[in-house]
Amino acid sequence: GLLSGLLLLFVLLWKPPFRWRWLPGFNIFLLMFWLGVLTVQSNCQLPTVNCQLRTADCQLFSAEILEPPRHTSKTVKLIVSRYDLDTNANTLIREGKALLFLEKDSNSLALQFGDWIIGSTSLKSLKNGANPYAFDPAGYYGKKGVFRQGWVASTDWERTGIPEHNSIKRLAFIFRDRLLKVLRDNSLQGEEFAVASAILLGYYGEIGQDLKKGFAASGAMHILAVSGMHVGILYLFLETLLGFLKRRRYGSIVKAVLMVLMIWVYAFITGLSPPVFRAALMLSLLILGKTAGRKPDSLNVVAGSMFIMLVADPMLLFHTGFQFSYLAVTGILFLYSPIFQLIRAPGWVLSRGWSLVSLSLAAQISTFPLALYAFHQFPNYFILTNLLVLPLTSLVIYCGIGLLALNPVPVLSQWFAKGLCFFVGTLNVTVSFIEGLPGSVTTGIYPSFPDTLVLYLAIISAGCFLLTRKPAWLFPFLLVNLAASVYGLGRDVIRMDRCILTVFQVKGVSQYSFANGTQEVCLKDFAAVYREPYAQELLTTYRAAERITRSLTVPLTDRNLAPFSRYQDLSFLKRKGDYLQWNNLRIVVLSSSLPPRCTDSLHVDLVIIRGSPKITIGEINRYFSPRQIVIDPSNSWVLARNWKEEAEKLGVPCHSVLEEGAFVLNVR
Repeated sequence: GLLSGLLLLFVLLWKPPFRWRWLPGFNIFLLMFWLGVLTVQSNCQLPTVNCQLRTADCQLFSAEILEPPRHTSKTVKLIVSRYDLDTNANTLIREGKALLFLEKDSNSLALQFGDWIIGSTSLKSLKNGANPYAFDPAGYYGKKGVFRQGWVASTDWERTGIPEHNSIKRLAFIFRDRLLKVLRDNSLQGEEFAVASAILLGYYGEIGQDLKKGFAASGAMHILAVSGMHVGILYLFLETLLGFLKRRRYGSIVKAVLMVLMIWVYAFITGLSPPVFRAALMLSLLILGKTAGRKPDSLNVVAGSMFIMLVADPMLLFHTGFQFSYLAVTGILFLYSPIFQLIRAPGWVLSRGWSLVSLSLAAQISTFPLALYAFHQFPNYFILTNLLVLPLTSLVIYCGIGLLALNPVPVLSQWFAKGLCFFVGTLNVTVSFIEGLPGSVTTGIYPSFPDTLVLYLAIISAGCFLLTRKPAWLFPFLLVNLAASVYGLGRDVIRMDRCILTVFQVKGVSQYSFANGTQEVCLKDFAAVYREPYAQELLTTYRAAERITRSLTVPLTDRNLAPFSRYQDLSFLKRKGDYLQWNNLRIVVLSSSLPPRCTDSLHVDLVIIRGSPKITIGEINRYFSPRQIVIDPSNSWVLARNWKEEAEKLGVPCHSVLEEGAFVLNVR
């Protein structure tokens, strides 16, 4: 970074010749790049922990709420900036961000963005995903600079007050709460309120898992997330509403100021997410450019808005919403026109329909590799969804604006409320219909990061061919596909030789997966086979991600919860009662205390403890001398912790799935 700065200073003082004209721009790029790296490193370092946090004792803290609280069934989730009191200097020292879970009651429900609280808790580091291919809390919140979490009971905290001077962002959220009350007062309830509040105001507190799943499966998830599309619809509305100002003196300037002001007010009310910030910034630059009598270049506007956002927060580069937003806009800028010109649609209706299809295709082509990498599914009817849902979304936004703006006039607001209820209901029915179509979504797609890069290289080379019509671009396209085929073949060869044992973390459930190549055998509780949907979801995800083609699920016990005593030959896994033989490894699953007559030692490689048996680690070590002990999640927390401490004293390797997450053993 210092070298880039010195080079930049040199080229600014010395005018380079024509052939070195690229040098100043290149040095500016290097300087900005290293400034971004230094900023990220300074913001993402794990904060130091004082001696109080290393003990089990709770620590007194003061905290400011940085985001609107999220309400769950039993808790109120807060992201806060935590401060410790320096008694010597009588000042607050910022200790970084933290994730707090407050017990749900009337006091915690009343908290708002910007409030200050004081309380005590024992903060712990956020852990990685508990199971393979599951949600990773440490990675997700780490991008926000949050590395610690804690539970706070209702008696261990109190609100110390609200800020003396409300920030613009706090005022925006207070105003959003008032607008949400307007929607509730106009008979919007249940799923209608959930969808309307998400589309209009960016409030997702009422969106349930079933509703979210339906929108994701139909390819309409971008409708719920306030993004550039919503800001664009608002821009068109304001352009039409304020069009009369063009005929007045200085009217164009007044119109531009009002439009920019209204767009940013809406952006703040909806939470100022990266896609909304990007759209508001781009439209502001576009409006100001047109008002100044210039024709802005769209690509320069996109690059300029990205630069401003990354200067403000370099970590946005790793946010999925930021990536989706700019990939979609870039795809539309480069691919919309060539796709639209492929077919000459006759008539206004068909032309507008084909324009909408071209827009959807351009955005989908530029984002689907990232969507597969991040969400592992693909909506097959996304074109049908956009054709039906986008016009309905526009009507929902227009009716919502009318309702919120004309709420003081009951006669008019009632008509807009009825229209909003009708269009939101129609939107929900349409999404549900598309989700219910056969083959509406393809799931279980788990491309690796190299796969995603290869897909984008193929799209870029194919897009360049489409834009330039030069056959030379077909060569890199074919080369990329050849490299992808070779990479995939090598990965399949490696996969055929793998042997992996996984003990999953599912509360109160024993579930073990033995994978050899593309075959897999799962041993699990008899009850969990039929009554534990989360365990089955984890297993299905794991099999899809690991490309398992043949699988078998076998209960660990019979209906009476007794182990099977007969011998079972499960292909590469042999079983008799609690004893397993897998790839020359001897495994014992202990679910009861050792019998009194068990005096002779039996050396095994792995012991899995399940069902909270009355046994000690010393007895296990004396009878089995295992290389590894695994405590599965069907055991009690107290026993698991005691066993873990005893194993550490005896020097026996022990993995507690309850505390440390899933146990994964790769024997090849």
